[in-house]
Amino acid sequence: MQTSARVSESFAGQTTGSVNHTNSQRPSTIPLKEDALGHMNDADPFAVKSISDNGHPHTSSIFTLAHPVIVLFMLLVAWLHVAAHLPFRFCDVILTVFGYTLVELGHSSLVPSLRTTLTSCLALLRLEPRIRLYPTCPKCLAVHPEDVAKDSECARCGHPLFKVEPTPRSRSNRRGDAKRYKPYLQTPAKTLSEQLAALLLQPGFEEALGAWRRRSRSGGWLTDFFDGAISRELLGPDKKPFFRHDLDRDPDDEIRIGVALGLDWFSYLRSLISPSYSSCPISLNIVNLPPSLRYRAGNLLLSMIIPGPKESNPDQTQGFLKILVSELIRLWRDGIVLPTHAHPEGRRIRVILVGVFCDKPAAHKVAGFGSHKHTFFCTRCWISQGKKALREAFMPHGFQERTDRHHRLLMQQYREAQTDKDREEHASAFATRWSELARLPYFDFQRMVVVDPMHNLFLGLVKTHFYHIWVQLKILRRSCELRRVHEILAQIDLPSRLGRLPRLIGEPAGGSLTADQWLILATVVGPLAFPELWTGVEPCRSPTDQEADQATTSDEAFFHERHEVLRTRVAQRKKSSSKSKKATDIDVSNARVSGPGSSASEATRRSVRARKPTEKAKNMVLEMDDAGAHLDDESDHEWDGDEDDINDEDAAGSADSISEAQLAQAEQLIREYCIELVELYGADVIRPNHHYATHTAEFIRDYGPMRGFWTFIFERLNKILKSYRTNNHEGGEIECTFMREFYRTSGLICTLTEGLQQTDYTLYHLACQRMQEASKDGRGTLQQLAQEVEDEYADGI
Repeated sequence: MQTSARVSESFAGQTTGSVNHTNSQRPSTIPLKEDALGHMNDADPFAVKSISDNGHPHTSSIFTLAHPVIVLFMLLVAWLHVAAHLPFRFCDVILTVFGYTLVELGHSSLVPSLRTTLTSCLALLRLEPRIRLYPTCPKCLAVHPEDVAKDSECARCGHPLFKVEPTPRSRSNRRGDAKRYKPYLQTPAKTLSEQLAALLLQPGFEEALGAWRRRSRSGGWLTDFFDGAISRELLGPDKKPFFRHDLDRDPDDEIRIGVALGLDWFSYLRSLISPSYSSCPISLNIVNLPPSLRYRAGNLLLSMIIPGPKESNPDQTQGFLKILVSELIRLWRDGIVLPTHAHPEGRRIRVILVGVFCDKPAAHKVAGFGSHKHTFFCTRCWISQGKKALREAFMPHGFQERTDRHHRLLMQQYREAQTDKDREEHASAFATRWSELARLPYFDFQRMVVVDPMHNLFLGLVKTHFYHIWVQLKILRRSCELRRVHEILAQIDLPSRLGRLPRLIGEPAGGSLTADQWLILATVVGPLAFPELWTGVEPCRSPTDQEADQATTSDEAFFHERHEVLRTRVAQRKKSSSKSKKATDIDVSNARVSGPGSSASEATRRSVRARKPTEKAKNMVLEMDDAGAHLDDESDHEWDGDEDDINDEDAAGSADSISEAQLAQAEQLIREYCIELVELYGADVIRPNHHYATHTAEFIRDYGPMRGFWTFIFERLNKILKSYRTNNHEGGEIECTFMREFYRTSGLICTLTEGLQQTDYTLYHLACQRMQEASKDGRGTLQQLAQEVEDEYADGI
């Protein structure tokens, strides 16, 4: 009650319109914030004067650099490294032996143009990316510019940034050897300008950025981002709409690009005996592109990877985000002139951040909201944890709405707090911390921070309903209904593009389902399989009979008994989980051993999470707020139709297009579903996900269909990064390898695509085609990206 009172007091001095906006009161555009505009010229120590060390990127083709045989062989060796993970030393041997072969065959004149190391080969083929390595404090994670002095200490905590590397034995006897300095921790990054420069040189990419203007649109229908409200309300530096829907092209012959930010920590398994290691890619996708190009990992802008081994806290995360925000400000205010494939002389590029698309923990951490465990867990309204199961939690405008103005005020108060204690008290009371996104004058925190539907609906609602309620509460009995589900799954033959579901779904042997598998279950398999389970169930009774039943107390007694059993089992589960966690913590703390050369900062940053399966892992629990409960009585069996509502809502929201009427129906269905869920199973099954789901329709009105803002592409990026081989060294070296290999792969894809277009020399086309076909593997990384590029260009885009 005290916390709620402090929040209510924080609204004092705010006008009613600034606190409780509704759609009817919303201005036609998102106003620019004068305070942020006044700080856009603040000094940025991370600003890059040019987009690369050599000026603008090369516009000439690599296929004209040397004799075709030499170019193809070097491309083959680079492909062996990127696609087949052939180590550097073996690639060097292949290049050297090929040079000997040329001499033996009498073609010694070709040898000077052949590179004898993979490093020089990648550089010549322009596959070696320019990665910026920012020294980072290993203690407080403060990021420093590249040109900081080698003897510098952290500006925040005073910890040294560099260590002196031991001199290799081969050089120990040389005189005058300079000291070799190496950062204790480094953060790899690549500017957006550099990445856009490379993409704009691809044939057809410039035209694809403007494809949204040529798409036919119908009033009342949402088909992509540019049908949503955000695209019409964002302003440019001239205080006019950034995206001009009323023009055939961008004003002043500019190219205006919208990007969506996504970040997600993932665990990287270095070995079976190593502790858990977490990294966080910060990437953006380009919303101008059509879906076939937008959701391709090769077109992602991988800006930075936050180094592990542990997740950074909210305030530390802002230090990394600050570098990206500073560049976004420059690209919005001034833009940058870059050459394109169609305009080698260059065109001015402007970029705007259209939204932040993350799962709940990351979205809250990035945008300055409190944790999803906080009393005030929602980014759109001031609902509290204690009221998340009330009927008002699922009704429109059931709680006081958050506003961008009020959130910025609370963020500034957090920033101005003098001590860590004051800041933590402020965050505890108001669920608000500082976010660097506040420096963007056009950003609206209440509307442009999107809780990802992939995690919210598929890993949240669908999984909670099927597994934590139907399976764990034994609504689907293992020997009866669940077995029938397995039989039906065995008979269903899904198209290969949809993947497949494990036939033992709902059992530990079936494993954990991914988000796309939960999507297929809810929208494809579920509507086919679940009606089969209802055969023989007594149909709905007449309204008269239902009123008579309500007059009796039998149903009330049934639901009361069911809720009491459920509440008891939830309490037992939490107690068991707590004991298991404490036991694990004791085991891990006892197992900590500091090496003779380890420092205090390294011990602080080292992750000690146990690798053994936890109870939650055994129960296929992917998110902390998705805990379920059990019922012991298998005879407690009642069939209900509440799953129909969530199936219909998921199917409508995940469609390629949706009308306002369909969206209103889907919104009503999800609200009814959540209310019925409380009536059937009690308040203990309700999670924050259920309330978040009621805001999904608002996100769709702002951003178009859900495919425009779900995070499947960011999850795919994580999978690709984890597939690369690393040296398993800490200090940011793992993240550097991730980023280098990603951009080598992306560059190779573009090179192979360019080779497929070489009609003057058939050998290029045939060789690139064979390399592309041989790249097929189970992960689908290189092959999928390259094949999609070829198909797209074959269609003339």
